[in-house]
Amino acid sequence: MADDNLKRGLSTRAVHAGEEIDPTTGAVSVPIYQTAPFGFPTAQALEDAFLRPKGEYIYSRMGNPTVRALEEKVTALEGGGNSLAAASGMAAISTVMFTLLRPGARLVAYRDLYGGSSGFFSRILEPWGVEVIWVEVGSEQGDGAVLREALGEGADLLYLESPTNPTLKVVDIARAVGFARESGAKVVVDSTFATPILQRPLELGADIAVHSLTKYLGGHGDTTGGVITGSTDLIAEIRTRLIDLGGIMDPMAAFLLLRGMKTLKVRVERACENALEIARFLEARPDVRRVNYPGLESSPFHETAGGQMAAFGGMLSFEVDGDLAAAHRVVDSLKLIKIVPSLGSVETTLLLPAVSSHYKFSREEREAMGVPDGLIRLSVGIEEIEDILADLETGLAAL
Repeated sequence: MADDNLKRGLSTRAVHAGEEIDPTTGAVSVPIYQTAPFGFPTAQALEDAFLRPKGEYIYSRMGNPTVRALEEKVTALEGGGNSLAAASGMAAISTVMFTLLRPGARLVAYRDLYGGSSGFFSRILEPWGVEVIWVEVGSEQGDGAVLREALGEGADLLYLESPTNPTLKVVDIARAVGFARESGAKVVVDSTFATPILQRPLELGADIAVHSLTKYLGGHGDTTGGVITGSTDLIAEIRTRLIDLGGIMDPMAAFLLLRGMKTLKVRVERACENALEIARFLEARPDVRRVNYPGLESSPFHETAGGQMAAFGGMLSFEVDGDLAAAHRVVDSLKLIKIVPSLGSVETTLLLPAVSSHYKFSREEREAMGVPDGLIRLSVGIEEIEDILADLETGLAAL
């Protein structure tokens, strides 16, 4: 079961990867190499670094020791060949897309996506000449006819999130990968909601896993970043494109993210425990129409999530019994839970998708996506569960 998998967790070696004692100074924390260029003792050393590279650092756009430590940690957590850090989640995603796709390519994407990702596909990739085919989450179930038809023969890439934002749908990643292989498509999975603590897409057959480091891996809402993990050869190809595009991570951001990731496992475990209790509390309320959380046995994605995730995550969403004004009353009555357009921090936060991530869609379009006016997305933190439940009780009383 998922809870047993969570208790087993990752090896200590993986959790502490990239944090070796500094061989020069003995520093326990990874130093911040806050420099743009790196110097060379001789002209020959400079020539060798460019023409016969052996891992030397030349210029921080091309590589930095603090950033490299972060990449090594994520590689160990994800079980990949190598990782590449970028300035933001979208910098990571866009770099992957510009590496793997060309004008005339075909991208198949699940419709339930972070708004920045779907917007990039429609506003940048489609005008650039990439054909984007949208499928609904769940179409890979049964005989998979819908996904197979979308992939067809010669699809270049399948892109998905699991769990999805903000409806917490779960894609059977291994099954989707199987269908993608039939058409020759590579598979990219945004696993931000799950983190490597709960789900490792590469082990399920995906070619690339991407994360917004800004969220759970950083965990404190104080810096931005993104990361890409895959095979050594594939990451080498993507690294070249990132250097060309320039969306690199700053060493100070890498240091803050490394510091945040020291507590990743315990934060995720606590958030999962709290989220399950909150989901059960909300499901029992007559003033809540539905709760989206794969940890509930009533969720249509419960079995799939239990099979590929170590636990069910710290994200959930719920629809209050009322319209947008009712949702506003609930949110505005809360004292502890903050209104924040992000997620994955130590504090419990919320968002109204109808007026934020999905505001560009009509009400009819949003309802078809499972995002009605009364939907509230909750990112569960690590506070005492009694305090979170009491605050939600206060908010729902406003209905």
